[in-house]
Amino acid sequence: MSLAEELARGGAIFYVQRNYEIVRQVIAKSLIEKGVVLEPLSSAVKKGWVDKLLWTVLPAREIEPKGAFVYIPPYVKVQAPVSFCFTVDKGSQSVHNVLVIGEGSEVTVTSVCSSAGDGKEHKGYTEVFLGKRAKLDYVMVHSWAKDTRVEAELGVIVDSEAVMNELYVSLRSPYELRGNARFILRKKASLSASTIYLATLGRALLETGVTIESENSSAEVTSRVVAAKGSIVRQPILLEAKAPNTKGHVECKGLQLSHDSVIETIPSLRSAHGGAQLTHEAAIGKISEEELAYLTSKGFTEDEAVTLLVRGFLELGIKGLPESLKPQITSILDLLARAATG
Repeated sequence: MSLAEELARGGAIFYVQRNYEIVRQVIAKSLIEKGVVLEPLSSAVKKGWVDKLLWTVLPAREIEPKGAFVYIPPYVKVQAPVSFCFTVDKGSQSVHNVLVIGEGSEVTVTSVCSSAGDGKEHKGYTEVFLGKRAKLDYVMVHSWAKDTRVEAELGVIVDSEAVMNELYVSLRSPYELRGNARFILRKKASLSASTIYLATLGRALLETGVTIESENSSAEVTSRVVAAKGSIVRQPILLEAKAPNTKGHVECKGLQLSHDSVIETIPSLRSAHGGAQLTHEAAIGKISEEELAYLTSKGFTEDEAVTLLVRGFLELGIKGLPESLKPQITSILDLLARAATG
């Protein structure tokens, strides 16, 4: 069983799309009885209120609404993960997804995107509306064939007193990636956003923008980038506060495993109102010779030692996710560490 299948299986909501064909669409009867909705976005837009949400968090795109729509009514706690899987194995694919999480609801979402065969291009746009006092744990895992071009955008509104923990992981880097995540925080909202990116080829632009609109809100943005084999990764991160009594921190670190790789981190802070507390730290480095020597002295081969050090570096970039996701995240980190030295 592949990691993608392991992450997707067993969900109370399960949606699989290959190219533009919906391969599987499942929702538990108990959730339907509570008013939870899973349907193609093309069907959902026929409802007037859904249509009004489209392209309100992300810049509008001229694409058909071919993706998934999920609605979680207020005060519903979904125990099993909501699982999505999108793959392109022929030509190009453009996907638009919309998730609406009602007031006071709690849910975990895992989204797996990949390419194979003759899949040359994937464009994915996801808009999330997280209601007041709701909680969302959101994990995105990408795995791309080497010739694929990818454009991935995430836009999220985190309403008052809501909590969002988000993790983006790239298992296999594509030829070219343009990623953009945008978060808007309302009063007393909380965000933890993490990026784990392993680059073994091509170019990647990983943009993150967080806007704290209201007071007593907080955001933490963490990233770990590992670059090897001539890859180029550029990562601009903007944390902006527009209200007093707000806190934000950016931590971005890069690890270069080859002399011909390039990492550029650009953490930016902007305060438009007195009373905000914003901080950042950034570092780019290489494997520590002292730590490598210590591990090899304990009987590890050099490759094994590098794998251990890379894994430890990546693990420090994950924050805020629930214990229920720990087995899957452990599997992901193991795969990334081995791939980095492969």
